[in-house]
Parts: sequence; C-alpha cells; structure tokens
Amino acid sequence: MNIVKLSALLSGVVLLAGCATSGIEATGKTEGDPEYAKHLVIHNEPLAKAITITDMKSRFKGDLLEVNVVLSNLSSSDKSIQYRFAWYDGDNFEVEQGGRSWIPVVLHGKSSTTMRAVAPNPSVKTYKVNVREL
Repeated sequence: MNIVKLSALLSGVVLLAGCATSGIEATGKTEGDPEYAKHLVIHNEPLAKAITITDMKSRFKGDLLEVNVVLSNLSSSDKSIQYRFAWYDGDNFEVEQGGRSWIPVVLHGKSSTTMRAVAPNPSVKTYKVNVREL
C-alpha cells in the first residue's frame, strides 16, 4: 500500500514540475492604442512594468506581412532583453513554431528601439512580439 501512495505522490510531483514555466507571462502594457497590448508578450512580470509598445505598424508587402514595432523602456535603467516574433495564420495557429532565434538588444533608460520583421510565409495574418530578459 505504501508503494501505491509513493507512486501517486511522485506522479503528482512530476506532473506539477511539467506544468511549471520559466517565468510569468504577462501581456505587455501599451502607450497609445490599447490594441497594441495583444501583440506583446513579456515573459517576466517586473519587466512588463518597464517595457511598452509605443508605436506599431503593419502592412502587406506583396503577400507577406511586414511589421514595425517600437518598444520603449519606461525606466531610467538599461534593460538587456531578447525578442522574437511569433507568427500566426488566419485560424490563430502559430506558423513555423520554434524556427526563430531570440534577438538580443539593450534598451537604454528612457529610450526606444524599432523592431522590424517580415512574416515567413503568406499564410501569416497576425503576430506577437515575445520579450524576455537576457
């Protein structure tokens, strides 16, 4: 009977460990258009309070989605971050998941940077920018 209880306990621990994430995923806040928030995912709650999208533009260049996102540091201290775009088709399924590398950038205090990207294929209809601390 003790073996059954021990097995159940270990199974529960393994299940909980498998559900753990490397950080808190917080939707970013934005300045200006509240629609910007749905395009920003920050993988760290304190960072989510310091980083914001201040401008965002997108267009179709031929049949590929092209985007410009301006990310701003609201704090006075430098933030070493990494970002990458996640691309989604018309059914909101991620396209070419895991095929993109994280891009490092230093956001100096009270400064902004423009991130530009082009979708990997014509099925892409929308995107998100994932940001995490370096």
